[in-house]
Amino acid sequence: MFYHNLEDFSHRFVLGDSHDIASTSIYKRAMLTGYLSILVVGICGIYLAFDLFAGIYNAMMYYLTIVNFAIIAFFLNRSGRYEFAKFVLLFSTLGIIFLFSITEPMNSGNYFSFFPLTVAAFALFGYNQLYKGFLFFGFILLAFGIIYIVGVEWMPPDTKAAEISAANFILHFAVSIFATVLIILFLIKLNQSIESKLSKKDEHLQRTAQDLKESQQRFELAINGSNAGIYDWDIQRNTIYHSPTWKKLLGYDYDELDDFSIETFYDLVHPDDKNRAKAVLESHLLNGSRYSVELRLQTKEGEYQWYSDAGQALWNENGDPIRMVGSVIKIHDRKLADERIKKQNRVLEKTNLELDSFVYSASHDIRSPLTSILGLINIAKVSSDKEEIEECLKLMTSRIHRLDDFLEDMLDFSRNMRLDRKNREVNLYYFIDDILQSYDFGDGFEKFEVMLNVPPDLEVMTDPMRLKIILKNLISNAYKFSNTRQEKSWLRISSLKVNNNFQLIFDDNGVGIRPELLDKIFDMFYRASEKSKGSGLGLYIAREMVQKLDGSIKVKSNYGVGSQFIVELPDHTLQHTPDSVKSVDTTN
Repeated sequence: MFYHNLEDFSHRFVLGDSHDIASTSIYKRAMLTGYLSILVVGICGIYLAFDLFAGIYNAMMYYLTIVNFAIIAFFLNRSGRYEFAKFVLLFSTLGIIFLFSITEPMNSGNYFSFFPLTVAAFALFGYNQLYKGFLFFGFILLAFGIIYIVGVEWMPPDTKAAEISAANFILHFAVSIFATVLIILFLIKLNQSIESKLSKKDEHLQRTAQDLKESQQRFELAINGSNAGIYDWDIQRNTIYHSPTWKKLLGYDYDELDDFSIETFYDLVHPDDKNRAKAVLESHLLNGSRYSVELRLQTKEGEYQWYSDAGQALWNENGDPIRMVGSVIKIHDRKLADERIKKQNRVLEKTNLELDSFVYSASHDIRSPLTSILGLINIAKVSSDKEEIEECLKLMTSRIHRLDDFLEDMLDFSRNMRLDRKNREVNLYYFIDDILQSYDFGDGFEKFEVMLNVPPDLEVMTDPMRLKIILKNLISNAYKFSNTRQEKSWLRISSLKVNNNFQLIFDDNGVGIRPELLDKIFDMFYRASEKSKGSGLGLYIAREMVQKLDGSIKVKSNYGVGSQFIVELPDHTLQHTPDSVKSVDTTN
């Protein structure tokens, strides 16, 4: 602790508090300049004390001069003018040593001072300014040459100094050795201090590098765990980098999609999502609003799948976007699940509405014939007229048949809701003919002509149970709404194949349907009039069966002339397996 405080004090004393030197080399030279300035002042003090002790006073002006230059160099260095401080210190010291050397005899050893001065010059200039060190060394050699060759002729030596030349020689030698050793110690101390700082910086850098490595690993684990693909868009160059995961999410290899721009990205976006994606991105780049959008992108196989795209842009000082980094996550399965849930919710809402309507209408349709039967029973009890009683029994029978038809419709509806599809091979001609022969569609049906325009060899793969209910309800509907004013009522049933589907076409010359009622006839319990004989479920159940088989039903009608119902259903003949059941069975 004391060492660090002392080192901090020396730094503030030599360089001051206002200089934070980033370069290690400059710091070392600046500290050395300050130390050498102090050393020069100290050495001058030693020489001054020696001369005063020996009774020599004529050199005092030289000592004060060099001390002043050393102090000037110290404060120049402290103010940050490092190069100027070095030159002031070195050349002033060289000048004073030169003046001393030409006033003293050679055997005094004054020239020994050139050795620490040379070491100081090379230490101050360093390797990067080695030529300056050699240049200053040239000045030293020049000064020594002048001293050695003609120094005595220019200025006669001091008599008093000549008398103590031996003592001067020892002093110069000792001071030179001492100064040289101190310079080397200064360098060692500075190098050790710098190495310690560098070591600490190295340890800090290693810890930082380790932290960065761990942070990168955590980031990579998080990205891999989320299965997110990263992208980096250089907006000014309009180039986009994609991580291997991003490419993999779209089915591409890591060496593909290298030449990528924002236009290329928009080419991958589904046409229905493109304008929305552009609007969100432009809003983010213009005003910094959040960029997060769900869109469909085209994969390498050419299909569109759902992805979640989110990112953040970077702006320069002018407010222009220069870079954007983001990620995409594949959400295709989730979107499909959401669509299924929405579809199920729609079905559930529809079911709830139909259930409410069903409960209300069913209770009415069940209670109505029962109430009528009870009334007829009461009439029969009090009546003694045989014909009246027989009429009551006939009416009761009609009400019971009507109730039975309603219950059968309920059973058909229930089967459609809970039973899975079971496809079998069906011969349409014989299948329809069997229905016409087996079912009782009501009194007078034998006078209603049904014509089959179906090839006898036409076979399809479908669910016979549901097909039977569709046919029965449409045939029954045509009979119930036949036009009694017509001389002859008829229904023509045609069939043909369309690609992988087959159509059933029901044409009749019945009463027809008013245009404003066409959208209502498939609703549950809908009756065209109060005089309608049916339960109001026939066409509703037919449509539900068709939808269960992934088909469609359409109606065209000319009121007073007749109607046409077109049912189109898929033919699974090409998709059936060898284990499929082949049958013309008409049972459930």
